[in-house]
Amino acid sequence: MQTKERALIISTLRVVLVCLATGHCSPINMANAFRFTANTSLSTTVRHAILPERAYGKYFDDRFVQKRIRSISSSTSLQSSFLKNGNIDDSGEHKRPSIAIVGSGAVGGYYGARLWESGKYDVKFQMRGENYEVSTRDGFRVDSIDGDIFIPPTQLNAFTNPEDVGPVDWVIVSIKSSSLGDIPSLINPLIDSKRTRILAIMNGLIEEDLIRLFKDCVGQEFCAALYGGMALVCSNRKAPGHIEHSFAGLLSGGIATSRENLTDHDNQQAFRDLWEPTSIDIAYEQSLLGGRWRKCLWNLPFNGISVAMNGITVDKIVNDPGLRRLAHNIMDETVAAANADLAAHGLGTEFYLNDEDKKKMMDLSDNMGAYRTSTMIDFVEGRPLEVHYLFTKPVERARSLGVHVPYLETLVTQIEALERLR
Repeated sequence: MQTKERALIISTLRVVLVCLATGHCSPINMANAFRFTANTSLSTTVRHAILPERAYGKYFDDRFVQKRIRSISSSTSLQSSFLKNGNIDDSGEHKRPSIAIVGSGAVGGYYGARLWESGKYDVKFQMRGENYEVSTRDGFRVDSIDGDIFIPPTQLNAFTNPEDVGPVDWVIVSIKSSSLGDIPSLINPLIDSKRTRILAIMNGLIEEDLIRLFKDCVGQEFCAALYGGMALVCSNRKAPGHIEHSFAGLLSGGIATSRENLTDHDNQQAFRDLWEPTSIDIAYEQSLLGGRWRKCLWNLPFNGISVAMNGITVDKIVNDPGLRRLAHNIMDETVAAANADLAAHGLGTEFYLNDEDKKKMMDLSDNMGAYRTSTMIDFVEGRPLEVHYLFTKPVERARSLGVHVPYLETLVTQIEALERLR
C-alpha cells in the first residue's frame, strides 16, 4: 500500500472515531476535522471535530475567506517565512518574530492571545491599570468558543510603556478610534521604519487621518507597511485579565500604505503569513476602503441602534419588527454611500456592496444572541463613544457625494447629541 494511501486511511479513521466519540457528527464538523487532521496531532483533530460550524462560514464566499489547511508541504514554507521575517540575535540564533499588541482589550487581547497560542511569535501585550496588575499577577485568560487560552503570568510578556520594548516586527493596534490622534506618538517607540508593519484593527473610516497623523508625527516613511483590519467577532472583556469570545472571529485586512519597494504581493503575503500558524480565519481585502464600508454595513445599524435605544443588545434589534426594518433601511443607505465612495475612488463594480452583503450581515446578527456591541458598552459605562470615525464620517462622506441618507443622518444626530449631553 502506498504511503499516501495509508495516511489517508488513518486520517479518515481518526476523524470518524473522534466525531463518533464526541457526538459531533454533522457534515460541517466532520469536514472541518478532515481539513485539519492530516499530519496534525490528535488533539488538533479533536478540537476541530468538536468545534461548531464557524458562525460566519456560510456568510462569506471565496472572494473573502481563506481558511488555512495545515500540512507538511505548507509547514516548510511557513518555516522559511518565519526565518525571513524574524531576526538573528548576537549569537547567530534565530529569534521568533516579535509582535506588540497595543490595546489588549476585547479585540486586541483576543487576537494577540491567538498569536501567542501558536508558539511562533514573541508576543508582547501593552496593558494599563487594573488589566496590567491582574494579568501579570494571575495570568491572562480567554474563554472562547474556538478553544480557551490561558497565558500564565510567568509566560505573559506585558508592558505599560512602549519605550521599554523598542522596535518590533509587527504592531497590532486595537484601541478606540476616539483616541486616533494618540496612536503615532504612542507606538512610535515600537517602530523601525524599514521593517515594522502596523495593523490597525479598529472601527470607522480612519485611514486618511491616520496616515496624515503618522506623517506629521514621524515622517513620510513612518513604517514598512500600514494595514487596516476589520474584526467580525463577538468578544467582550468580562473583567481585568479576562476576555470572553462568544461568536465568529473572522479578521479581514487590507493595505493602506507601504514603502515603495514593497509590492502588493509582498504586503498581501506578509498579512497571510502573520496569521498562518494560528486558528484565525482571515480575509484579504483588495480594497481596504471596500472592507471598511463592509464593516460599516454592520456597525452603523447595530452599534448605532443599540446606543440610540439607550443600550440594548443585538437580539432585541433583530427581533423587534420596527427596529429590524430600521436596520434594513440604514443598511440600504450604507450600501448607496459606500458604492458612491468606491466609484469616486476609481474602483470598479466588483468591489461594490450589494444585497447579498446585507443578507450576510443580517443573517449573522440573527445568530448573535444577546450580544452587547462595543459602542453600547461604552455608552452604558460612561466612556467616550467612537462618534466621529464610526458614525459622523460616513454621513459626511455620503453628503459630499450627494447621497441622500435620511435614516442614517437621523440616527447619527441622536448619537452625537447623546454624547454631547452626557
